[in-house]
Amino acid sequence: MLGLENNLSGDSLAYLAGTRWTPHPSGRWTPHAEVLVGGTKLTQKLVDHQLEHALKSSLPKSTPEYALHVLYAKDWETNGFAIQAGGGLDVRLNNALSCRVVNLAHSHSWTDELNGINYRNGLQFKTGFVLRMDTW
Repeated sequence: MLGLENNLSGDSLAYLAGTRWTPHPSGRWTPHAEVLVGGTKLTQKLVDHQLEHALKSSLPKSTPEYALHVLYAKDWETNGFAIQAGGGLDVRLNNALSCRVVNLAHSHSWTDELNGINYRNGLQFKTGFVLRMDTW
């Protein structure tokens, strides 16, 4: 989440499952395509650090953290159905290891606005390594 004000933090969690199509590898380069469905959970937290410090210094040390948290922080969250579609290209380095040269995916979720901002669409660009767990 970009462009948040001071003391405001945010997280996004996607839990998706689906299918990936990969042709039988006939060479070193292997394309793939995938469609995933599941959900997305978005959270934001605004913390008043001055109030937090004042409360922690004035109250007994035995006061539980969860009791103080509601006094100096405010939390928001939304959760909804999500779908993601994408594809990419891998290059085989050996029988067990491939390099994911590119993976591009678009996601859409049916979540409510979070603090007036719409986080329903996303675009991901990923690279990395793939370890193949198979009978080589």
